Amino acid sequence: MKPEVMSHRQLWVMRGERTGEMDYVLLSLVLIFFGLGIVMVFSASLNEGLKLDDSAYFLKRQIAWTLISYISCAVFIFIDYRVLEKTVKLQVWGIVVLLLLLFFPPFREAGIVHPSRRWYRFLSGGFQPSEFAKIVLIVYLSSVLSRKGERIGDFYRGFLPPFLVTAVFAFLVLLEPDFSTAFILFFIAIVMFFIAGIRSFSIVALFMVSIPALILMVSGKSYRQDRIIGFINPWGDPTDKGYQIIQSFKAFALGGFSGVGLGRSVQKMRYLPIPHTDFIFAIIAEELGYLGVLGVIALYMLLAYRGYKIAYAQVRGFEFLLAFGITSLIVWEAVFNIAVVTGLIPSTGISLPFLSYGGSGLLANSILMGILLNLSRNRGVIEQVEQNLADAEI
Repeated sequence: MKPEVMSHRQLWVMRGERTGEMDYVLLSLVLIFFGLGIVMVFSASLNEGLKLDDSAYFLKRQIAWTLISYISCAVFIFIDYRVLEKTVKLQVWGIVVLLLLLFFPPFREAGIVHPSRRWYRFLSGGFQPSEFAKIVLIVYLSSVLSRKGERIGDFYRGFLPPFLVTAVFAFLVLLEPDFSTAFILFFIAIVMFFIAGIRSFSIVALFMVSIPALILMVSGKSYRQDRIIGFINPWGDPTDKGYQIIQSFKAFALGGFSGVGLGRSVQKMRYLPIPHTDFIFAIIAEELGYLGVLGVIALYMLLAYRGYKIAYAQVRGFEFLLAFGITSLIVWEAVFNIAVVTGLIPSTGISLPFLSYGGSGLLANSILMGILLNLSRNRGVIEQVEQNLADAEI
């Protein structure tokens, strides 16, 4: 757990920033992601839009969601972030109710809930509560773990309560079914448990218990088994189980060093299924080449650097864990998506933050960035930190 008294290294980080000013580098990154997302979604979805007799069908929706996300990000930059900690119980119960109502038969019969049970119908789009469960989980874990103190190492009082809340979130999301989001919820919880100081034994025990459950979940659905088979040997069934990843490989091969040019992808027109969602990184590789790929990776790396720097500049444990959890979620989602598209891990259904098409995901990530930018304005009071450091050395 990050202590309340700053180390010399953390104090040095804080001295290098102007207290009270927003991280304009991170803000610039968010705006770049907004613009790049609009451009790449339009390019990648062109053929899918033509099937709906409107080549700009997905572009118009992406622009609308980007505007909503931009406004939401701005709101969360300037609100008092301490409201999040004060209302954490309300947030937890609220998201649990939203997840439960997805299974409420009258809502499905009335068309309020989509037949897939993953989102509510909202205007001409949808609202996916599992995306916002990520936000609530990070806020909840930041709040509860920062208040544990010496109890953080106790299995029953330190580890078990937040683990059970995480398990409830993940279980409800898994029932939708949404395996990828349930996995992300557990993964980010483990990351936050570790950085908060939960004993390694508890985390290892959780991991060992999760293995049989993971095997049962994979074996229970044939499409999940197909993903594993397609990952292990895609060329064994190139027209079915291995089809999507093979087409992704071809996109990288066609793109080469500098790409075929923006909007000129061949794979998006006939071969790569629904390219504007989980596999948009393959279209980036084809149209912008390895230069574009490295550029996108560099953007996420810079986001990670700025985010973790903001985290380590915080004085209180809640703010530190909140900034750390937000940064870890965005960065690791990007890592998992890129790993899937490049064939390093089986297909998970995890989208590429800010760049994949999807309104709820974009809005949720923008809210998280708004909170992180808000925290960047709260670098602590230098004089008080220096006094605390001096008192600790006496």
